[in-house]
Order: sequence, then structure tokens, then C-alpha cells
Amino acid sequence: MLKILVPVDGSEYSKKALLKAKEFAVALDGEITILNVINVVPPYDYQNNAHKFLELEKMASEQSNALLEKARMHFVDTPIKVDVVHRRGDPANEIINFADDGNFDLVVMGSRGFGVFKRTLLGSVSDKVVHHTNTSVLIVK
Repeated sequence: MLKILVPVDGSEYSKKALLKAKEFAVALDGEITILNVINVVPPYDYQNNAHKFLELEKMASEQSNALLEKARMHFVDTPIKVDVVHRRGDPANEIINFADDGNFDLVVMGSRGFGVFKRTLLGSVSDKVVHHTNTSVLIVK
């Protein structure tokens, strides 16, 4: 059985990655784990703004859950086993650690996401994942 990890951020590229992962899972009797990473950075003046940070964290968690459920809906017409997970932290590092620790066979991810800074050919998160994970990575355009 092929274990596939699909990191998503709600971008068009991550939707394309979901569809490509679905093709592989259907053809190769695979299972899918959809991962969303929440990256809320505490404010510089955290002690005076802790309540605002906690509100942002709660809102980000709710948005992540909604995003993951929407992503799961791409698989309702298949017998594919689908798990959804959200983590907190740096997106690239969390994807790398989750992929390596979970013994996935393949990471399928979009070439770009919603990141503020973009590289010419490849998004910074996907670029870092490609170069630092021990798992094979398929980048979808």
C-alpha cells in the first residue's frame, strides 16, 4: 500500500496536488494523509498581547479544520482511506518531520502556496521540502 502525504494550504496549487494524489491512490491502492500547518507567529510584545495571539491561534485552528474537511471532500467518491492532520510551526519543517516520521512513500505538494515571498521557479516551502526530506516528493504545477 502506497502512503501519500499531501500538504495543503488552500491554494490552487494544493488543490491540484490533492487531485494528483487521488489519481495515484486510486491506481496504486494507496492511502492519503492531508496535512495543514498553522504558522501563527507570536507578536513581539507577547506579554501585553497574549489574548490577541490566543484569538489568532483559535481562528487559525478553526480555519485549518475547515480547510482539511474541504480537502477530504475530494475523496468521498472513492474507497481511499483518508486521514487529516494539522500541526503548528514552520510549514516546511513540519512537513519534512511529519513525512519522515510517518514513513510515507510519497509527498505530493503544489509548487507554490499562499506564501508572501515566492521563488522564481519553486515556492520556498516546496523547495525546502524537496531538499531536506528523505521521502520522495512530487511537485504539482
